[in-house]
Amino acid sequence: MTLQPTKLDDEAGRIAALRQMDALTYSSEASFKHITGLLQLILDMEMVSINFITEEKQILKARQGIDVTEMPRDVAFCNIAIRTYDLLIIEDTHDDARVRDNPLVTGPPFLRSYIGAPLTTADGYNLGMICAVGTKPRHFTAREVRMTTKCAKLTMNQLELRSQASHDFLTELSNRRSFVSGLENEMARLRRSKGTASVAFLDIDLFKQVNDTFGHPAGDRVLREFADVIVGQSRQHDLVARLGGEEFAVLLPDTDLDAARIWAERVREQVAETRFDGDNALRLTVSVGLASVDETQTTSDAIMLMADTALYEAKQLGRNRVTVL
Repeated sequence: MTLQPTKLDDEAGRIAALRQMDALTYSSEASFKHITGLLQLILDMEMVSINFITEEKQILKARQGIDVTEMPRDVAFCNIAIRTYDLLIIEDTHDDARVRDNPLVTGPPFLRSYIGAPLTTADGYNLGMICAVGTKPRHFTAREVRMTTKCAKLTMNQLELRSQASHDFLTELSNRRSFVSGLENEMARLRRSKGTASVAFLDIDLFKQVNDTFGHPAGDRVLREFADVIVGQSRQHDLVARLGGEEFAVLLPDTDLDAARIWAERVREQVAETRFDGDNALRLTVSVGLASVDETQTTSDAIMLMADTALYEAKQLGRNRVTVL
């Protein structure tokens, strides 16, 4: 497949691709660590890492010889490297105008050499880099360049396999497993720094009637279109998932219940205004249950139970409404 250079300038699309691949939601990174360990053996360099670039940070998802787990994006060498599809090779940082004044060069760990290969999706978005850095200048051989490229491909293969396992095949949203993982990561974040988030459970009202009247193919089309409505009303960093059947969930970081209710009412109104399934022009409504996430909660199951209980209450009160627990 020919990569489109314009993708390098599409930052919004790149961030969406990073979210779509669920690159940041996994707590177990054994396969990534094996890859960084292999590259460290091949290159014999002090530090090797697999990094993903978010809006503001570089996240070190797997690392060898490095203690930090994240750093500001503007000081990361990988932030330079994701702007091209080629490897970034710096044999001596003191001779490279792009990085010689970088605080990682002028101060600890006093970096002097770097090699990094972009982690590129099939449609041309660079999610981050696999890279190795050292404290001495060095020359990189053609074999070392090839092996760095191969390690980048191995990393992307792992990401693609995980993405397939963590996404709903019909709507291409995250699935329940991925949602729970994302929720647990958000809970861990809130324990480190105070804040708030909300969880929304959404259920299409009387969806069985769609399948019974128009058939399951029509029902599948409605589910895909409903997913598009939710995504269209959500931010790039919100986690939208299909839990199963006609039930969906959204994790809303940095959102208290008042703001979540405003969002949920907007979704509810948009669903009511949309005509689904082409010429059938089906009218649907949605019920929504909301629950808060903060640093005091201990399990994702408890939060999801609260959201599910709020959703059940919305159903009991007559559907097509938002309730908060």
